[in-house]
Amino acid sequence: MDQRDVRAAWQKFIERGTLSGDVRSTVAASWQRSRQHRITVDRAKAPLVAEDELARQRAKHAALRHAARSALQNSKTFLRDAGSIMILTDPTGLIIDTQGDARVIDAGRTVHLEHGGRWSEADIGTNAIGAALADSCPVQIHGAEHFCTEVQRWTCAAVPVHDPNDGELLGVVDISGPASTFNPQSLALAVAVGHHVESVLAQLARQDKEQLLCDFIAKRASWATEECILLDRRGAILHATERGLRAMKDNGLNTDGDAPTRFLKTVAFEDWPAKLREILPHASFELVKNGNTGVGAIVVMHARRRTPGERSTAAMRGRDATPPRQAQASQPAAKPAGNKTPRFVAEDPNVLAIVRRVEGAAARKMPILIRGETGTGKEQLARHAHAASGRAGAFVAVNCAALPDSLIEAELFGYADGAFTGARSGGAMGLVKEADGGTLFLDEIGDMPVALQGVLLRLLDDWTVRPVGGAAFKVDVFLVSATNAALDKAIAEGRFRSDLLYRLNTLEVRLPRLRERCDFDAIARQLLHKIDPGCAITAGALARLAPNHWHGNIRELGNMLARLTLGVSNGIIDEACVDAMIGRAIGQPIARPSPDAEGSLHDVQRARILMVYAETNGNVSETARRLGVSRNTIYRALGQPRP
Repeated sequence: MDQRDVRAAWQKFIERGTLSGDVRSTVAASWQRSRQHRITVDRAKAPLVAEDELARQRAKHAALRHAARSALQNSKTFLRDAGSIMILTDPTGLIIDTQGDARVIDAGRTVHLEHGGRWSEADIGTNAIGAALADSCPVQIHGAEHFCTEVQRWTCAAVPVHDPNDGELLGVVDISGPASTFNPQSLALAVAVGHHVESVLAQLARQDKEQLLCDFIAKRASWATEECILLDRRGAILHATERGLRAMKDNGLNTDGDAPTRFLKTVAFEDWPAKLREILPHASFELVKNGNTGVGAIVVMHARRRTPGERSTAAMRGRDATPPRQAQASQPAAKPAGNKTPRFVAEDPNVLAIVRRVEGAAARKMPILIRGETGTGKEQLARHAHAASGRAGAFVAVNCAALPDSLIEAELFGYADGAFTGARSGGAMGLVKEADGGTLFLDEIGDMPVALQGVLLRLLDDWTVRPVGGAAFKVDVFLVSATNAALDKAIAEGRFRSDLLYRLNTLEVRLPRLRERCDFDAIARQLLHKIDPGCAITAGALARLAPNHWHGNIRELGNMLARLTLGVSNGIIDEACVDAMIGRAIGQPIARPSPDAEGSLHDVQRARILMVYAETNGNVSETARRLGVSRNTIYRALGQPRP
C-alpha cells in the first residue's frame, strides 16, 4: 500500500474500528494493541523519564551499552548526513543511547525521540521500537503506519536484541528518521547491527566463563570433599555434578527446570551473598570478579551430617549418586497412550522409536551420539539414557564449547599436585573420574579442539584416565555425546577426526525439530507443569501456538510458556492470552513493503534480497536458499566481501 492508502485505512480504523485487509498484519495488530492501551491519536510526544531514572537505567544496562558502543560510534560517520539516527533502548522501550545525524537528533526532541523517551506501544502507540518489543521480531514502520499523528512524520526500523545465552530480551536497536528518508534497507541494517551487538555479548560471556573456569579449577581442590556449583553472572549453572544438584534440591530448590538461581541476573552483584544465603543457608560462596565487574560465583554445598539411620539406608542402596526419581525414569519408555517417562516426552511414534533404541544401547553401555538442532532435548534424552542404563554413578554433563582450549584436558582428566602454575595443592579429580560408575555426557562435541580429540580417542581405547602430571588409572564410564554441528563437514575440513566419530556413534540418533513432531501438546503441557504447576493451558491456546516455526524448538516453547504464565491471573492460558502476548497469528509471515515499481530492476532485486535477509534475521545461507540464488549474490547485494 502507498502512504495515501495507509492513511485512509488508518482513518477508517480510528473512526470505525474496522481494519482494511490490505494493511500489513504487523501494523494492524499494533493498531489494535494501541487502542487496547487507550492511546489517543493526538498524543504529541512519548513520556520522558527524569534524569536520575535515566541514569539508573543506563547503569543497569551497562553491558548492553558496552556491546553496542562501537556500532553507535560508527553510526556517527555513516548516518551523519543520511537524515537518520541509530537508537538503543532497554527492554521496556526506554531510549538509553542515540547517535547519527545531529539535525535528526534535534528534531527527535519534539516527540521525545531522545534519551529518556519511552517508546513502547503502551506509551506512544504503534512505532517500530514498540512493535519489535511486542512481536519479538524485526519491524519497519513508515509514516502513516504509526498510530499517533505527530509520530507519522517519522519512519523507523527496529530489531530486538536478545541475550545470546538464554534468549532473554535485552533491548532494541532502531534506525529512525523523517518519513521522507524512508529506505527499505534500514531494516536490514538494523538487523545487522543487532546481530553485531549479540555477537559482542556472546564474546564477553565467553571471556567471563573462561575466567570463572580458571578460578574454579585453581581453587576446587580446596573443597575436595564438598559439592561445588559454578554460577555465571546470569545466575545460570555453568558447572555442577548430579550430586551438587541433589544438594540444591535437598535445600528445597527445584532443579528439574531452569536454574533456580536465575533470578540473580536481576540482583546487584554486591547483593549476591545475602540473596544466596537466603536460598542456600548451609552453603558458602566465593564471588569472582573481573576488575570491578562481577562475573559469577562458586557455591560450595557443604555436606550435611547424616544420622546413623540415614547412613544405614545409604549403605543398603550402595553408592548414593542416583536419586530415587532417576531410578523410576529407568523404566521402559512411554507408550503413546500417555504413560510417559518423567524426563522425556515420547508420544510421537518416531521419537518413541528413538527412545527405545537409546534404552537398548544404554542397557549395553554402547556409546550414543545424539544429533539435533539447539533446543530439541538432546541433554534430556541423554539423562534418560543414564536412567535407563541403571548405573549407580553420577550423570556428569560437560559443555565442550564452554571450556577454554587450555583447560579442557585438565577439566576432563584432572591434574596432579603442582602440575602447572596456579594448580591448587592436592590436584583435581577431573570430570571423567567424577563420572566413574555413571555417565559422562559430552555436549557440543563438535566444538572440541582437534588436539584434545586425540586424547579423548585414547581414553575410549582402554578407558584409562591420564591426569595432567599424574598417574594413570582405569574408569568405568557410559559415554553419551551430543552435537548440533555438521560433523561430516567438520571431518572433510579437518576439524573433527573421523576415527573419533566412529567410536562415539555406536548408536547415532537424530532428534526431530519441534515443528516436525506430533506430540506438541504433550510437550507443552509437561513444560508448563515444570514452569508453573498451578497453571493450565486450553486446547485452543495450544492450537494457536503449534503452527509457529519454533526455530528454538522446545527451549523456545518453554520461554514462550514462561512469559504467558506471567500474563494470566486465573491460572489458565487461553487463546486470548496467546493473542495478547503475540499480537498476530503465530507462523504468519511478516509482511514487508513492496519495492518501488518504478525503480530499476537492480534496485528491485536488491530491495527484495534485503527484505528476505531481514526476515531470516541476517542468515545469508537461508536468504540464498529462499531466493534460489548463490551466497555471492547475497553478499554483493549487502555490499559485503565473501568471508
